[in-house]
Amino acid sequence: MNSPFLPKERRRRRLHFLAAMAGLLGGLVLLAGCRTETKQKWLNFFFDGVPQPGATNAVLRTTATVVVKPTIVTNTATITMKVFSHPPYAQRDCTACHESQFSNAMRGKPGEVCFGCHQELHASFTAGKIKHQPVAEGDCTSCHNPHQSVNKKLLEKTVPALCLTCHDDPLAAGKFKHQPVEDGDCLECHTPHAGKIAKLLKKPVKDKCGECHDDLTAKKKYVHQPVGDGECLDCHNPHATNIKGLLNKSVKATCADCHDDIPAKNAKVVHQPVEDGDCLACHNPHATDKKSLVKKSAPALCWDCHDNFLEQAKFQHDVVEDCTGCHKPHSSTENSLLAKNILKLCGDCHDDKDLQAVKGHAGAEGKSCVACHDPHVGKDKYLLKHPPVAAAAGKELPAAK
Repeated sequence: MNSPFLPKERRRRRLHFLAAMAGLLGGLVLLAGCRTETKQKWLNFFFDGVPQPGATNAVLRTTATVVVKPTIVTNTATITMKVFSHPPYAQRDCTACHESQFSNAMRGKPGEVCFGCHQELHASFTAGKIKHQPVAEGDCTSCHNPHQSVNKKLLEKTVPALCLTCHDDPLAAGKFKHQPVEDGDCLECHTPHAGKIAKLLKKPVKDKCGECHDDLTAKKKYVHQPVGDGECLDCHNPHATNIKGLLNKSVKATCADCHDDIPAKNAKVVHQPVEDGDCLACHNPHATDKKSLVKKSAPALCWDCHDNFLEQAKFQHDVVEDCTGCHKPHSSTENSLLAKNILKLCGDCHDDKDLQAVKGHAGAEGKSCVACHDPHVGKDKYLLKHPPVAAAAGKELPAAK
């Protein structure tokens, strides 16, 4: 094979190469005694990619353990959430629950696998007369995740969202809401698994309500029968309603469930609060120290609506402070809510023989006593409305202005 270069040309190229190598070696010898900056300039002249002083081209290798946790990204911060793991899952002990680590089949019927470890829970569930439906069906995974969850107790969701998976939202029932329900604290009143009380309540209604509403019956002389018997739910809804006080019905309808004789069926006159269904204007619905559960004793209670005619009275009827002695508080067949006909009512205290002995009563037989007398107060010691002469004549004169 012929060489591509002539012998003379080959020798010339060889001499150039040797000269270049000699210059390079000489430069490297000079660099050995130069400053770092000078060395950098010379090396960059001969070679590409020379690192800066103190740098290295070596690949940096590190070893680290990375823990990945669920996060919630917001506009302001990243929140790291703790994950709760079921011990068998965390220990990768699949066969504790499954037939094998390669199978989804469980090692027993629903619930049986769980109770293999949770024996105390199983005992309490069995003892409970009332069982939550998922518990009765052994459907633990309807509420709990068998592997891991960001919620305590391995719940699929937090309460009340979990409860609302099956139950209708009780807050949708009305604008007035029971505080625990509004706070989403279902477990404040209910047990989630099993119990001995209806509705899975933790305690009887009376005791449960009394934990918060301990001021309703404390040290009161008279207690409303439903309150005393702990029948709070006869009147109240425990979750939410559209009626103030969480009542199931209006006040009028609620009271009428038991007190259906008020007002009386044959009533001619009905007291205004009764007509309006405003029973609570006069009565406390739970307990009080006053008879008939009234908020105040008469006549103070009556003065809440009626003018106090006793304040400036010179003379007063001796029974005037006992309003219910003459008047019925709810309804009556007589005018002015009188307990009975005016003549019979006055006759209860004023005998006919005593009345007949008074000259001024001559000719007044059968006439209304209030034609001449004010039944409450007056400026005359006999509570006369009119001049004695006119009264003696038995005329029913106009009431004095």
